[in-house]
Amino acid sequence: MNRAWSRTAIVLWVVLLGVVCVRPLFKPTSSTVFPIYAYAGADFAAGKPLYDRSHPGTDIYRYSPLVAAFFEPFARLPLGVGGSLWRIGGAILFLTGLSAWSRRVCPSVPPALVFLAALPLSVGSLSNGQANVHMLGLMLWGTFLAARGRWSWAAACLAAAALFKGYPIALGLLIALAAPLRFGVPLAAALAAGYAVPYLLQDTAYIESQYRQWFEAVSGDDRTAFPFHLGYQDTHMFLRVLGVKLSLAEFRLFQVGAGAMAAGVVMAQLRKGMPRDRVALNSLSLGLVWMTTFGPGIESSTFILAAPLMARELFDGRDRPRWAVPFTWIGSGLFFASVVLFAFPHEVHRPIVALGIQPLAALLLGVAVVARAMVVPAESTRPGALPLLRAA
Repeated sequence: MNRAWSRTAIVLWVVLLGVVCVRPLFKPTSSTVFPIYAYAGADFAAGKPLYDRSHPGTDIYRYSPLVAAFFEPFARLPLGVGGSLWRIGGAILFLTGLSAWSRRVCPSVPPALVFLAALPLSVGSLSNGQANVHMLGLMLWGTFLAARGRWSWAAACLAAAALFKGYPIALGLLIALAAPLRFGVPLAAALAAGYAVPYLLQDTAYIESQYRQWFEAVSGDDRTAFPFHLGYQDTHMFLRVLGVKLSLAEFRLFQVGAGAMAAGVVMAQLRKGMPRDRVALNSLSLGLVWMTTFGPGIESSTFILAAPLMARELFDGRDRPRWAVPFTWIGSGLFFASVVLFAFPHEVHRPIVALGIQPLAALLLGVAVVARAMVVPAESTRPGALPLLRAA
């Protein structure tokens, strides 16, 4: 049976990667965000403004000047070749990271099942060249390395993810609670170095102006009043569906509060004597739940971040309260349904997506993930310590 699952997983992933990595060679600008990155790399090399402008057929650029500098070599390649290499690199980071992480957190689950369960939520980001694939791979590797005690390498991975999209710093801060000196200091140093790199590659005045424009663009990104199918697919959107209206400033208080609660769980586990490797692994679970429910800029493609969590919750029955199982199945079912819906035309899937099924799926799955993360097996605590929750 395991061989059959393995063959199925290999065939499906090979077909998916073959399609998404070869297609850019023939349709380099079709259904992809990669040209945004490549054009930003060319603009950076030429000293042109990165923000508040777009190239034909692309959206505006939203990432940091460092990311634009990173894509400068890609800008020298034909769009199709660059797009293929970008996807190949992301697939390698993600799949190797998923393998390393799953063997650590759920060794009893056949890897084939993990890869099969993670595939549906991965299709969208892999297909259109989203950076979420690379970012998730870096977070999986960073957490795995932290659990192995390779704190400096872990910090480098998480700093790279944070320098690309910003909000992975939430995971870095959670893990830093477990090792403030051995991990926190290298993380801060890597972030500072990354921030400074563009100054070595371009004129100082140009870089300062681009950082200023980037901060203005990020702070001014407000989609709270957008139509449901065009806005961010986060908890704010789901509350709007329920008739609860919050301003962006009010919702940011919820975002901070949810992050503080995750930090509180990590600190409680450290006080109870949980080993730092398990705390690091729990930090990833808590961090990814926050990123897919309360994080900034949640779009449909962002839910690839839930793929590893969903795969584990579906097949790993250890250290999990029984009451959380229905949350896993309903949340996963909604995610699978959303993937199927996106195969249909806009006039079919948009009205259903506007009902908030994606943020609801993330919230339900998040309940199951957090419930597992709060379980403290007796062997993981100091003598006399009490578990936060007992596994049923």
